Amino acid sequence: MHRGIKTQDAPARESPRREILFSDADLDHLTKSTFVERVDFHPEIDSTNRRAMELARNGDAAGPVLILAESQTDGRGRGTNHWWADSGALTLTLLLDTGLPQRRLPQASLTVGLAVCEAIEGIVESSDMQLKWPNDVYCRQRKLSGILIEMPTAHPQLLAIGIGINVNNSLSRAPDELRTTAIALCDVAGHPFPLTDVLIAVLNRLQHRLECIGCRDDELRTKWRERCLLTNRTVQVDLGTRFVSGRCRGINDEGALVIETPAGLEPCYAGTVTLF
Repeated sequence: MHRGIKTQDAPARESPRREILFSDADLDHLTKSTFVERVDFHPEIDSTNRRAMELARNGDAAGPVLILAESQTDGRGRGTNHWWADSGALTLTLLLDTGLPQRRLPQASLTVGLAVCEAIEGIVESSDMQLKWPNDVYCRQRKLSGILIEMPTAHPQLLAIGIGINVNNSLSRAPDELRTTAIALCDVAGHPFPLTDVLIAVLNRLQHRLECIGCRDDELRTKWRERCLLTNRTVQVDLGTRFVSGRCRGINDEGALVIETPAGLEPCYAGTVTLF
């Protein structure tokens, strides 16, 4: 386990004390209670996904490895998006060998989101956990969690599964533009949660759901469709080169969002939902 490197500062001024969210005992508990074999821990980091890519590039990815940070200064979302995460959020990347081909990434992203939904429902009494294609988890029509899955170029058999979950970072402290579009577990329940307990629940459910890919696909597809936030809504999807607009007809077997357009049904395998 890695707790970072301590450096001795000049005694001119005393730096503010950092709140410790994960103790050594917490980190040890993670490896004993989940399928994670190693925790790469950082009090502060730019991006856990970026760190995962570095480990893969350096051949240091034997695991599964959990890259965990108490604070993330440059959290990454899809494309050029950034993930806002105040103190109390869960910010992590799981680096592991899944053997999944690249064409399975849309299914993997939805399956990770499903695992987050199911884990959170076991913690908070809420039946309003939904998937917003392709990589977000919503609660009460607001974003609770974001997911970013990447394949290291040099090791395509590996997946870097980045997950950010608003847990104890109340959105009352968020930038103005996020307060009406995002939500945290503490806002839902009215009290904070032990971060280690939430993380263990998510990791254990994630292990179960990842094992379902390829052997229980029909069950996964049913679960995605039941939780699809966008079904029957008028949506617009940015494909990068053009926009697709129309009525969402759910998610197909490959994990694509199906849009009913004037020209017919069009599956979107990747893209960003810009209106819904």
